[in-house]
Amino acid sequence: MYCESIVRKNYSVLKVYGCDKGKKIKVVTIGALNLLPNTITKKHSKKGTVNDEKLAENVSRAKNKIFEYAYCNPWDWFFTGTLNPQKYDRTDLEIYHKKFVVWLRDYNKKHGLKIKFLLIPELHKDGKSWHMHGFLYGLPVEHLEQFKLGATMGKGVADKVKKGDVVYNWVAYANKFGFCDLEPISCHEAVSKYITKYINKSLANSVTELNAHMYYVSRGLNCAETVKQGTLFANIEYDYVNEYCKIAWFDYSEELLQKLENAFC
Repeated sequence: MYCESIVRKNYSVLKVYGCDKGKKIKVVTIGALNLLPNTITKKHSKKGTVNDEKLAENVSRAKNKIFEYAYCNPWDWFFTGTLNPQKYDRTDLEIYHKKFVVWLRDYNKKHGLKIKFLLIPELHKDGKSWHMHGFLYGLPVEHLEQFKLGATMGKGVADKVKKGDVVYNWVAYANKFGFCDLEPISCHEAVSKYITKYINKSLANSVTELNAHMYYVSRGLNCAETVKQGTLFANIEYDYVNEYCKIAWFDYSEELLQKLENAFC
C-alpha cells in the first residue's frame, strides 16, 4: 500500500554543538523532507546498489552522530585499549563491551567517579581481532601512570615518548583487559573530526557480520541542542552542498544565533 507523503521543500534545522570547550552553530537545509517516516516510496536502482547505498547511509549517519558526541562533551583523554588474548576472546566485540561497562560501573562506584566514554572498534592487521580507540572524561590523572623511557611499552608508544609526547598507562584497565595508552586532548575540535576517520564501509561490513555496533557510548552523554526547525529565510554561505542537503557551520555567538533563529518561520 502506498500513501501520500507530505513533502516540505527547503526545510532547515538550526543546532548548537559544543560544551565548555567551545561551541559551533550548524544549519542543515534539506531540499525535500518526507515528513512521514513510514511512507513507502518507489525507487529504481541498479542491481546490487541498494545494499551499497544503505551501507553508505549507515556510515554517514554514524559519522555525524560520533562527531556530535565528540564535540558536545568535555573529553580529557584520547584512549586506545586492547584485549589480552590470554584473558579474552578478541573477536567478540559485544562481550568486550558488556564486560567493560560492568567493570567501569564498579570502578566509578569504588572511586566515586563518573567516567564517560566514546569508543570505536578497529580491526588488527590479522583481520579478526579488535581493539578500541576513543575518548574518556572524568578519569583523574592521578589514576594514571606516565610512560617513561625504559618501561615496557609498545613501539608506537615508545616512539611518542622518545619525541617527548606525554602518554599515560591506565594500570587498572591494563590489569583487567590488556595494554592501553592515553594522551591528553589539546584541540577539542581537531580530535572530534579525527575520530570519525575510524568509521568507514570496511568497519560497517565487519560489525554487521558480527551483529555488533560501529561505536559504543556511555549513557547520558550531551548531544547537540536543536534550536529551531522550519523554513529559513536567510542568505547564508554553505560549507557543503550536494543534491540532498546543504550544511553550514559558524563560530558561535549569541548575536548570530538570535539572528538565525529569527530568520525561521
